[in-house]
Amino acid sequence: VPELMGQDIYNFNKFLIDTVYDIICFFYPVSGTKRDFARFYVLETVARVPYFAYLSVMHLRETFGERELGDKMRTHYAEADNELHHLLIMESLGGNENVVDRILAQSMAFGY
Repeated sequence: VPELMGQDIYNFNKFLIDTVYDIICFFYPVSGTKRDFARFYVLETVARVPYFAYLSVMHLRETFGERELGDKMRTHYAEADNELHHLLIMESLGGNENVVDRILAQSMAFGY
């Protein structure tokens, strides 16, 4: 939502998210085969990163005395937990069988 942040920050974030998604789509086109599970494994690995980052900032703010963050923290923890369950499903379907897929997913998540 651009009105809640500077337009430059919004544009940078949108560019970054679109670029990461486009890279994943380039390496993992939807094919209707078992390789689609690898694609979604990579997507779910990267999708967890914003929740971790946001929760880390929320914990820091709470440490510095901001105590009214409880509901927001619970909500975003639930979102992160939801992404974890998606990731576990993709793993159980074989999305992480290939070491290259795991390395790419973890590298993209770290870079993101």
